[in-house]
Amino acid sequence: MIYSEWMSYIKDDVKLCSVVMPSAHNAGSFKMKPIACCQDGDLTQQFNYGIRHFCVRIDTDKNGQIVFCHGITKGLPFEPEMEKFRKVMDEHPSEFFILDLREYQPQKLGPFNLRFHADPKKVDEILERTIEPSKYAFTDFENIGDVTMGDMRKSGKRYIMINYCEEYKYSVNCPHILPWEKKRHGKHAHEFVTEATEFFDTNDTSGFYWFQTQQTPNLGTDIGVVFPRKLDKALRWHFKALINTIANTPRYLARANIIAGDFMTEDFFKVREILSLNLNKDNVIESKRDEYKNRLKTCT
Repeated sequence: MIYSEWMSYIKDDVKLCSVVMPSAHNAGSFKMKPIACCQDGDLTQQFNYGIRHFCVRIDTDKNGQIVFCHGITKGLPFEPEMEKFRKVMDEHPSEFFILDLREYQPQKLGPFNLRFHADPKKVDEILERTIEPSKYAFTDFENIGDVTMGDMRKSGKRYIMINYCEEYKYSVNCPHILPWEKKRHGKHAHEFVTEATEFFDTNDTSGFYWFQTQQTPNLGTDIGVVFPRKLDKALRWHFKALINTIANTPRYLARANIIAGDFMTEDFFKVREILSLNLNKDNVIESKRDEYKNRLKTCT
């Protein structure tokens, strides 16, 4: 199926920061309680559905085990999932991905000060036992904005691990941006999709541009506190219009890179729409354009 190998269709000279790749917001939140769950499938399923940017947040449970988290909600153990993920990584050598791995920043909830911690040494050990960053993490670059798909293929590396503080041995803090505003991301779906693309006008970066298409439930916003799944059902009616706005606005299309969302494995709809932007950007190998387009449509 094309979604597990779509990067093989991208030209060698396309910059990584110009490739349009689907992203899973809070990728590790599968099987969490409804208020915290943003994805249905695990990391392996997400990969097979075309996700190439994984937003992963980690914490430590009461037993000292490193686990996925979404805010104060803790999820499944980190290591077993990364073991499974290594298998799908090995099965698809043409594919490259970005692992955005970190703890949550300290938060204040009423009178409580919340802190999240995952011992970097333990995390490094888990990563080395599973996805082997010493062998596969791409760190040898000066300017991520200059790195092409061809460079990645020649390097033999498989992923970039991003971390603001470079907490992990093979993590990097290369330029990247993820615009977010509480008020804008808290609007109702029809208003949100109209205003969200304005981020492309007000934010720029020399590195990865992470555009978030999911709304954020918060007190004091139009949508208030509501389960992410309910928000996603409403947003899906407007998602194609959002992607069309990007496709038909040259300045937005030029900056389109990482496009994130919730419940990315419910079906192929969101990923298909996002990946179609690689055709608009002329990122696809010329002799394979028709095949790429047709396989996206037929999910083959």
